[in-house]
Amino acid sequence: MAKTASQHIALCTPNSGMQTSLLARLISDETGAPCEAYKNLNEIPEDISLLLIDCSNQSMDVLRDLAKQFQETADSQSTGALLNAEYESEHENLLDWPCISGLFYVDTDEEQLIRGLKCLLAGDYWVPRRLLHHFMDKNRRPPSTVNRPRARLTKREKQILRLIFEGATNFDISATLKVSEHTVKSHLYNVYKKIGVRNRVEAGNWVRDLDEDLDKL
Repeated sequence: MAKTASQHIALCTPNSGMQTSLLARLISDETGAPCEAYKNLNEIPEDISLLLIDCSNQSMDVLRDLAKQFQETADSQSTGALLNAEYESEHENLLDWPCISGLFYVDTDEEQLIRGLKCLLAGDYWVPRRLLHHFMDKNRRPPSTVNRPRARLTKREKQILRLIFEGATNFDISATLKVSEHTVKSHLYNVYKKIGVRNRVEAGNWVRDLDEDLDKL
């Protein structure tokens, strides 16, 4: 998603005070997207582009509830990320939620934070390499020979699925098909529902495991 004035970042944190206000202001100034802090997920507007969930001073039960609530209420244009995550902790397991696309550790510096936020606003992921390797090892498997249910995909949806299989980002797809990244995300939301997957990794596996050409669907 290209940066636009309509983008909005919400920081969900139990912490308040000057430090939180300064962080929200820094994010707003550096990304160009307004950022406001909230203590309760129910207070956050529905049309946000990015939700930052602050892991500090929050139990895993609370964090899992936040991820679950966001997963159930977020629209196809919204994504989430974890802030102040601890190394090799249960915080990292929250990346299993499809709505969570990024993670920042407690010692992430300002430059890395802003770079990551800009990537997330552009529709990409921001995940530490170690966790990316772990995710691939956990999810890779030999191609299935089981026939998949026939999905009624449009020509555009087939194009997007093929590009995802080739490793294209939302920005790449937008440039290739000459459509906005907002449109790409809408198509992805519809494709995931039609083929019964949760994310682009599973979508790529779905294409890989097809027993017929994608264009024949």
